[in-house]
Amino acid sequence: MSIAELPNRGNTQREDATAFERTPPQDLIAEQSVLGGMLLSKDAIADVVEILRERDFYRPAHELIYDAIIDLYGRGEPADAVTVSAELTKRGDIARAGGAPYLHTLISSVPTAANAGYYAKIVREHAIMRRLVEAGTKIVQLGYAVEGEVDDAVDQAQAEVYAVTERRSSEDYVQLATLL
Repeated sequence: MSIAELPNRGNTQREDATAFERTPPQDLIAEQSVLGGMLLSKDAIADVVEILRERDFYRPAHELIYDAIIDLYGRGEPADAVTVSAELTKRGDIARAGGAPYLHTLISSVPTAANAGYYAKIVREHAIMRRLVEAGTKIVQLGYAVEGEVDDAVDQAQAEVYAVTERRSSEDYVQLATLL
């Protein structure tokens, strides 16, 4: 093995730092397309509500908009840019949601409302991956903890991974229960 083939130990710290500076998994265009589709079509809302929860959105403004759409839809009221803007204003969240012009931007940026369910699946997959990253971070912290029993740490690590998969499989049931 030549010197050129040896692993570069001098950059390890920098490589480790960049690994922790990564952006969590997300797809803002898919999030915008989901919301834009929901603002255009009640059918899109019906499709999306079976797939997503508000916490699945990466951008907090999108959580607020989604929640307003779902509330309006649940009350049997129209959920378009005007009514959602009014609902967000009533809640005092319009500025945090990006303002009324942002709602119109969502509508104009969606390729088609017919694909909202597909876009929702993309958003959901990224949300699950973010939860997996979060669980992995907790597991790393457990590995560096000096106190406690090893078996307890392993049990906690398994519980973290199980919690990600449990949330994934139970989310559909929670959505149906909230609709009834």
